[in-house]
Amino acid sequence: MRSSQRGFTLVELLMVLLVTAALLAAAAPSLASLRERMAALQAFHALTAALAQARMAAIERGHPVTVCPSGDGQHCRTDLVWDEGWLVYRDPFRQPQPARPEDVLWVEARDAGPVAIRGTVGRHRVRYQPSGMSGGNNASLRLCSRRRAVHLGSVVVNIAGRARHARVSRDEPPPCPFVP
Repeated sequence: MRSSQRGFTLVELLMVLLVTAALLAAAAPSLASLRERMAALQAFHALTAALAQARMAAIERGHPVTVCPSGDGQHCRTDLVWDEGWLVYRDPFRQPQPARPEDVLWVEARDAGPVAIRGTVGRHRVRYQPSGMSGGNNASLRLCSRRRAVHLGSVVVNIAGRARHARVSRDEPPPCPFVP
């Protein structure tokens, strides 16, 4: 007795693979753009959450709390690169680094990913006073696309200590010359 079951031929399988490859190739640029937008959105939220938490900690504890870029989760970086993450630490003596490991309140570790984050020149950290004020002048953390080297937006901290998002137009975003 002969079986009536029939499978796919090699030519049919190759055609399906060819069509699938063409569809994936057409979708790749929009998937990269989607990944970039999601990474920027996540960075916006993570930065504003860290800044808000640091501000509240300074008010509740009655002494300064600092947010600074960090690559290892224990020390502040001395440059303006926030790509690898940041830390929030108790800072009663206004030091450039956490005095003790137990002073670190929160660590945000990140992969560099598709979004670069850079601080304002001259503002290597954001220090909140017990009043909740950030003091000095406004600070901006710029988020830029590594792939396209354009500015995606900023997290801006005003003198009163409030953090907000400042987005740029998707149509013609300004260039970001510092992106590697």
